Parts: sequence; C-alpha cells; structure tokens
Amino acid sequence: MVQFSLWRHPRLPKKGNGNLRSPSAHTRRTEAAPMARTPRKISEANLYHVFARGVGRQTIFEDSEDNEFFCGLMRRFVAESTGSILAWCLMGNHFHLLVKMEMKELSAFMKRLEVAYAQHFNRRHDRPGCLFQGRFGSEPIANEAQLLAAVRYIHLNPQKAGIAPFDAYEWSSFKEYAGEPDICDTRLAIDVAGGAQSFERLHREPDGESFAFMEESTDNGSARRRKLSDGDARRILEAACGAGWKERLASCEKPERDAVLARLKESGATVRQISRLTGIGRGIVQKAKAAGPR
Repeated sequence: MVQFSLWRHPRLPKKGNGNLRSPSAHTRRTEAAPMARTPRKISEANLYHVFARGVGRQTIFEDSEDNEFFCGLMRRFVAESTGSILAWCLMGNHFHLLVKMEMKELSAFMKRLEVAYAQHFNRRHDRPGCLFQGRFGSEPIANEAQLLAAVRYIHLNPQKAGIAPFDAYEWSSFKEYAGEPDICDTRLAIDVAGGAQSFERLHREPDGESFAFMEESTDNGSARRRKLSDGDARRILEAACGAGWKERLASCEKPERDAVLARLKESGATVRQISRLTGIGRGIVQKAKAAGPR
C-alpha cells in the first residue's frame, strides 16, 4: 500500500516589487513513501492458521488437476522444510493451512507455494498477473483450545459453504485423520483432542461456530477476529477447569483464574461475554492478564 501525503503549496514570499516568485523555486514535492507493514503476530509454539485468497475473490482452483498440483507442492515443500502441516483445506477461491513452523521459515514456505502454484495456474489457464490477493494471512495459535478450533474450522469449511459434508469432501486433510496421513502430521491434534474418536466427535458437535479464524486477511496479513461463540467459550473453560468450571474458576487462585480469563480474551471473547458466562465482574475480567507463557 502507498500512503499519499497531501501536497501543500507553501506561502510564497513577495519580492520588493510585489510580484510572486516562481513557485518552482520554492515548492518542494515530497515523494509518496510506502507504508510499513505491521509485523506479524508470533506464536510461542510456532503454530499458525494460514490462509490466502484469490485476487478479487476469483477462483484459484478450477478443477481436480489444480487441486492435485497444489497438494503436490504442499507435500514437496513441507518435506523440504523443518516444519509440518497439521491441517489443510482447498476451497474454490481460497485455502487454509494449519502449520507448525517458525515465522521466518513459514514466510519462505508460503512464498514458494504461492509463486509455484501461480505460475502453474497462469500457464495452464492462459492468464496473466497476480493470482493471490495481498500477502497471506496468519493467525498465531496460543493454546490447545485454539488449536482444536482451528482444525475444526478448517475441516468444516466445505460443509458451512454448502459444498459437501466435511467427512465427504475430497480436498481437505480430514480424510488423513480418518485414514492414512499423507501431507499432514496428525499426531498433535489427535493427542490434544484425547484420541481419534474424540477428534472426530469434535467435528460433529452441533455448536460448530469457530472463533477467531477468518478466511479473509487484512492488509497486514492478520486475521479479522470475530466474537467467540458462547459454546466455544464454554469449551475453553471446560478444557481449562474441568466439568464444574464455573465453581472452580470462582474458587481458584488469582494467577490461575486470570490466566483462564486472559485466554478467553485472546480467543475473541468480549469482557461483557466473559462476565456474563462466569459471573466474574467486568473490572476483574478487563484487568486479567496471564502471568507468563502457558
């Protein structure tokens, strides 16, 4: 993006005879300078939900041949990296990944992936120009609840779009979790979910509104957060405190309580919403901060 400054015409001094001097002798134009990009948010665990969309929301996967080619690139480039892909889904005009990589390596990985695929797509479909809109979006994963929500959100994309049930859609990693891993490393998400059956059950819960993971990136490549649903907030509370989370949260030590409240706020819950669900005053929720890395 380019930040354009308004050009001001300076007050021009008068000569002794009252005539104005030539503006060219006194007017300096300031060249427009590019606006610095906001640094990406970093995940301490090196876990990121990553997404990219076609320029102008145009289709970037025309058919199964395009999908297969993209999958081949993912398979090849992740094998050549030190990181891993934990989930993926290819939609008509965008795609989602959940990756475990340091940000520097992730940026290089995504550059290779997008450039190689754009060259293939433009050559195959006889089109010029950019394929992807802006730089890729990235959202850091801060805790286990966000990890599971990201996996579920990615896998449920085709179902929410009305394309196909999540477990019947061909171009996502859910089939790798249900069968043999290929592109994905499935161990972490299954372990966090508590096993393969719990992992599948997570996808079939009726309240499947994932929280802070959006398909559309802003200009600086960060996700646009939306409000955490009450169902997802309760799941975070139950994961942190157990079945009787409301009573335990009210009676636990301040550092532990504040860490849970801070996790909810990081995940997209509002102060008003947390106060309503937990019964804890808004002032306490507002001030709550995690004591340190969890």
